[in-house]
Amino acid sequence: MRKSVYILGLGLAVSIILSCGKRNKDDNLCLPIDTFADGDLAFRRGAGLLSRVVVTADQGGMYSHVGILKRRGNEWYVIHAVPDEPDFEGDADRVKVEPVNRFFGPDRAVCGAVMRFKGDSSIARRAAQAAWHIGSQKLRFDHHYNLEDTTEMYCTELVNHVYRKAGTDLSEGRISHIDVPAFSGSYLLPSDIADNRQLEIIFQFVR
Repeated sequence: MRKSVYILGLGLAVSIILSCGKRNKDDNLCLPIDTFADGDLAFRRGAGLLSRVVVTADQGGMYSHVGILKRRGNEWYVIHAVPDEPDFEGDADRVKVEPVNRFFGPDRAVCGAVMRFKGDSSIARRAAQAAWHIGSQKLRFDHHYNLEDTTEMYCTELVNHVYRKAGTDLSEGRISHIDVPAFSGSYLLPSDIADNRQLEIIFQFVR
């Protein structure tokens, strides 16, 4: 959501700022890339104000953002829809394809997890391929948070959309209804995805 919306929502409606815990002294995160698979979901919580607002609005949720993993050659990438992380001056908010170590970088994530869909692995592979295609198109970020319009997408919308195309609804019909000043409506939040009973955690970290 736009910064002004997040700031207003935080200032007017929430007073508790959650944290993941104490950071490790060593920020060189050791990612178990040999265990990753196409279609795994990469969750993270950022250190900034925007991430704190998302987590606070997502009552009980651990994470503020999610993307989907895809391997190309010897490298692992995360496809994710994100605002306010331009790669260059004038870069639009859009779906990005980034190396996994950048996605989980110390300036981007204070904690995170990789979760795997325990169902048919071909579903996960097809979802990852669809996400890669969307990422190559640099689809714009959906600042209207409209789940009915797939010409623009936000993070959870992207992940759920590609999995639905592949044959399963990760949200299992869950949707979060938020009613606070400047931050009201129905949103697909990270916990709506993470609560899927067919997802298992294969990696977690806290800095």
